[in-house]
Amino acid sequence: MNALWFIIVILAFILVQNRLYEKNIFNKLFISREFESKGVFPGETVTYKFSVINKKTLPMTWLEIQEKLPIQLQFDAEEKVEVYSDASVLHYLTFSILPYQRINRRYTIKCLKRGYYELRDMALSSTNLLGSKTYTQEREVPAAIAVYPNIRDLGDEFIPANTMMGDFSVNRWIIDDPMMIIGIRDYQSTDSFKSVNWKLTARNQKMLVNKYDRTADKKIMIIFNTEKSEYTMEVTDIELIEAGIEIAASIAVKLVENGIPTGLATNAVCIGQNSTGLVQPSTGSTHINELLTTFSQISNFKKLHSRELLKLLIKDFSWGTEIIIVTLSVNNELMEDLQDIGDTKTTVIALKDGKVDYIPSNVSLFYYSKEGEKYEAI
Repeated sequence: MNALWFIIVILAFILVQNRLYEKNIFNKLFISREFESKGVFPGETVTYKFSVINKKTLPMTWLEIQEKLPIQLQFDAEEKVEVYSDASVLHYLTFSILPYQRINRRYTIKCLKRGYYELRDMALSSTNLLGSKTYTQEREVPAAIAVYPNIRDLGDEFIPANTMMGDFSVNRWIIDDPMMIIGIRDYQSTDSFKSVNWKLTARNQKMLVNKYDRTADKKIMIIFNTEKSEYTMEVTDIELIEAGIEIAASIAVKLVENGIPTGLATNAVCIGQNSTGLVQPSTGSTHINELLTTFSQISNFKKLHSRELLKLLIKDFSWGTEIIIVTLSVNNELMEDLQDIGDTKTTVIALKDGKVDYIPSNVSLFYYSKEGEKYEAI
C-alpha cells in the first residue's frame, strides 16, 4: 500500500511540474543584451554584455539561448560558435538559473568590417524540472553596434581636374580653411601653441601668434553619391564604395574638428531603423559620432537618383551652405544638375575619372588618387 501511494505521489508530482513548466517556463524570464560602446572602428574590440533574470519561483535547470550574429563580429575562440552561413554564425549560451537569480556574462567581440549590425531574434530552449520535456520560444531582444569607416589622412590625394592627367597633386585642402588669418599679435598666456607663428617669432625674437577671423556662417553638406549610372541600383564594386565612404567620412571628421558645421546626405539605402541617410550640419564630438554612425549604415544599394537628392536638399539650404560631393563616378549629367542649382559653391570628388565636357563656374572638380595612382577611367 505504501508503494502504491509513493507511485501516486510521484506521478502527481510529474504531472503538476509538467503543467507548471508548460505554462510558466518562459514567464518572468528577462533577457537583455547590449554592446558597451555604440561604435568602434574596424579591427577594434567591443564588450558584449548579456543578462538573464529569472523572476519566478520555478528554477530552470537547463536553458539554452541561440543567437544569430553577423560573421563580421568575431567572438573569442573558446566561445561556442557555429558557422550558420556565409553571412552569419550561431552563438550558444547555456545557463542553469535558480528562482530570482540574475546571471551576467561579458564577451569580447572583434569587429572586422565597416557596417551597422543589428541583432534581433533569438531562440530559447529549456526543459521541465526532470528534463522529460523540452520547450522552445522565439524572442526579440534588440541590440546594435556601428562599425565606423576608417579615417584617412587625405593630405595629397586629390588631383584637380584641370591638371594634365593628374600629374600634380593639389597643394591645398579641397575647401577654404575655416580659420582665416587676418593678422599677427603678441602672444598671451591663454593662447594655444598651435596658433604661434614660429617663423615670425624667430625673426622678431618674441612670441607672435596668428590672429584669426572665424568664418562662422559657413556650413558644409557632404553628399555621398553611389550612382554610377541612372539605371543601376546596386554597386557591385565593394572596394570602390568602401573607399568612397572612407573619403567622405574623413572629410566630414576633419571639417567638424575644425569647427565647421557639417552635415551628410546620401542617395544610398541606409541600414537601421529610422535611418534616413540625412544628418543636418552641426559640430561637436557627439555630432561626429552621429555622422560616423550614418556612414556605417550606408549600403551598396541606391534608393534614388542623384538629381532627385539634390532637388530635395537645395530647397532647404540656408545661406552660406556649401556642398562637397563624393561620387563614385562623374559625368556630364551630374555637371548639368550642379549648374542648375545656381551659385551654391560645390566641390566634387570623383573616385574614377569621367569624361566631362564642361565644369560649371560654381563647381571645383577633383579626382581621387590612391597612393599616387588614379583608379582606371570608366
